[in-house]
Amino acid sequence: PMALAVTHVILIIVLLDIFRHYVFGKNKFPRYFLIIGGIAGIIPDIDIPLTWLINFFPQTTINIHGLFTHSLLFPVLFLIVGAALHYKKKTKWAGIFYVISAGWFFHLILDCLFYGPILDSPLKNFFWPLPFFNFCPQWGIYQYAASIDALILIIWLVHEEIHKKIKDYI
Repeated sequence: PMALAVTHVILIIVLLDIFRHYVFGKNKFPRYFLIIGGIAGIIPDIDIPLTWLINFFPQTTINIHGLFTHSLLFPVLFLIVGAALHYKKKTKWAGIFYVISAGWFFHLILDCLFYGPILDSPLKNFFWPLPFFNFCPQWGIYQYAASIDALILIIWLVHEEIHKKIKDYI
């Protein structure tokens, strides 16, 4: 049980859009950053189709989901690259790396929230490569996954309509 793929994408798009409207402004935070962030919100699950490919071979049953891509190491690395690019005045690329970091980070947060107290959680390597230090609060809200998707979308649409910003997307 985990957050639905749509939740991983739409939540980061909504959060980035809020930052776009209220913190940075449209000129400093282009819409394509929302798309990049949304895609980054699902990228940690690339290990699911990779598991399918590995298991395509006869007598292979391995699950790599959560072994590496669900580590805080990756959003931290993207954040560091973004900061280095920001320091070098390459703000466009810095912004791209920042939104990738945010998308990846919120994927991990959602997975923590959605998983219940499962011993064989794919989040067992949350702090990989430091396996001796692991903490991921697991709230087990996965039974509400479809409702959470709907709520996020409705709240965002209402927000956009109230603030007359829905026309940005039409």
